[in-house]
Parts: sequence; structure tokens; C-alpha cells
Amino acid sequence: MLTASAVAGPTAGMATAASAAPAAASGTAAVNCNWDIPGREGISHMHYKAGATFRGGPYSECDGYKQPNQGWAHATCYYYNPDRGTKWFWSPDWTSWVFSGNVSFPYGDEPTRRC
Repeated sequence: MLTASAVAGPTAGMATAASAAPAAASGTAAVNCNWDIPGREGISHMHYKAGATFRGGPYSECDGYKQPNQGWAHATCYYYNPDRGTKWFWSPDWTSWVFSGNVSFPYGDEPTRRC
């Protein structure tokens, strides 16, 4: 599970750093940053942008770690966050979530399975 400490990723030699989550705005629903999706079925090939942050839950308020370089990871499913109107992908490689605006699926295999 993702913690606030630095987390080693699937690619050797990549630097990672933890970042503190911003405080939730007053009057907003509590966020769940404690997600873990078992299994690796339905693997898709996801390319993430330099600076993409992988988080413990599908909310920008969740702790995460920013990838300084672009790279590849697998994705198995997606979650549409109705509270924020955002779409997130689960990466079993990083055991965390990444915002859809920071990734692409160049092979056309974007996950169609909901988490």
C-alpha cells in the first residue's frame, strides 16, 4: 500500500519522492486514500507523462509520489470519481492510482473494466 515515504517503482534507477497531499476543502466529502485493487487481469499498456503523480486513492488529495521522467506502467481498470468528475487508472506496477490526464494508451488498449 502507498505510504508517505518514498516508494520504489518498477523501473530500476528511477528517482521517486513522496509529496504531501493538500488539505481537503471545507465542506467537501471525505476522501478514501486507502485503495488496493487485487489481481492483474486485463493488463493494458499505459504511458505516463513526466511529472505524473501516482496516488494512494483516486483523489488529488491523496498522498503520492511524482515521477520525474515519463515512462510505462500497466493499468488494469479505471475509476470515475463522481465527486470530482475525474477518471483515474489503477496501476498494479505502482500499486496506486494515476489521473487520466497524465497518461495515454498508445496501443489502443485503455482499460474498459471498472475497479
